[in-house]
Amino acid sequence: MEKMSHADAPSPVKRRTLVETVTEEISQIILNGELRPGDKLKEVEIAERLGVSRGPVREASRRLQETGLLTGHPFRGSFVRKLSQREVADIYTLRAVLECTAAEEAIRLIEPADFAAVEAALHETETAAMSNAPGRMIEADVAFHAALCASGHNERITDMFTRLATELRLVHLMMHPDPEQLHAAARGHAAIFNALRLRSPERLLAILKSHIFDERDIVLQYLGPHGDSLPKRVPLETKSEPQVSSFAGKVVLRPHMHSDFPLLARMNRELADDEGHRNPMTIQDMEDRFRRFVDEEGWSVDLFLLDSEVVGYATHRREPEPSAVNAERVFLRQFYIARHYRRHGLGQAAFDALTAARFKPGDRVILEAIENNPGGRVFWLRVGFTPYSAILEHFVK
Repeated sequence: MEKMSHADAPSPVKRRTLVETVTEEISQIILNGELRPGDKLKEVEIAERLGVSRGPVREASRRLQETGLLTGHPFRGSFVRKLSQREVADIYTLRAVLECTAAEEAIRLIEPADFAAVEAALHETETAAMSNAPGRMIEADVAFHAALCASGHNERITDMFTRLATELRLVHLMMHPDPEQLHAAARGHAAIFNALRLRSPERLLAILKSHIFDERDIVLQYLGPHGDSLPKRVPLETKSEPQVSSFAGKVVLRPHMHSDFPLLARMNRELADDEGHRNPMTIQDMEDRFRRFVDEEGWSVDLFLLDSEVVGYATHRREPEPSAVNAERVFLRQFYIARHYRRHGLGQAAFDALTAARFKPGDRVILEAIENNPGGRVFWLRVGFTPYSAILEHFVK
């Protein structure tokens, strides 16, 4: 038997270091949903669970901060990164640019191996949906879109999407998808794959953009103060009767009473917090402001009731129309839906009830959508409002 020469010997396999292993384990703990965005990473518990000292856990935490999965706070520790609405909106804007550019290139350059990779990822998303496995869907979704980007054979786009994928995983972790949403994601992937297979650039880009921005809208409305307003958009290849919110016709309006001011102030504080608005007012300040609204400034306040539970409110008033003589407009100043009712169509049902009870045909209703609340802007666009003007602000130092 001949001896193996050094030239014939297999190259040594690079073994992962302890820190690399711990980093991967912590990543999986987060991506499996055991830790949610905003949760603290408890180093002692993680070290005991993995059977290691705190040193590798601390170093792994530092590495995960560099990748964007964790964020560090001096003297407080590491936390699973929590994305703002503005960050989410920016992520999806960049994602659309990357994926659509790659998809256009893929129409020309895709190879059989690329088709196989995209199709395999599609089958994985379908399996995740059938298994009702949100954690598995996160990885399958990222794999599908990564394969699509790679099929364009632009290494820079592929690298940028790989870096963006960490933030996409965080976005998905902030959601609590129901089985229908998982199946809708799989159907969206199937439609994208079919358009790619047909090498139809117009259809591929249309479906891909719709898929990306529909997902963005769902996330923003989940994070925003108003919740999911309208039924999900029907896929291009299917037709069905429009779905109706289970709350349609069930929301009742009640004009405020002075005894409602403490509750209204607390809901107003939540509304300002959800919008990310720079409002330093305390709850007591807001209660006093509601009294001025009603007693001095002529605002009407309506509470939204579901059975006997107060689930939101709106403030509005009629005022002169600046652009026409002897004309009026309706200014909708505040609109709030309780957090635990968002994403279920209650926002749309409440607005429909408000319109039916307080407005009349031909009324021009205006509102201000706070710029750092893109979820609210998405909600109002889907309700039927159209952009008219932009109000900018500047604080003089």
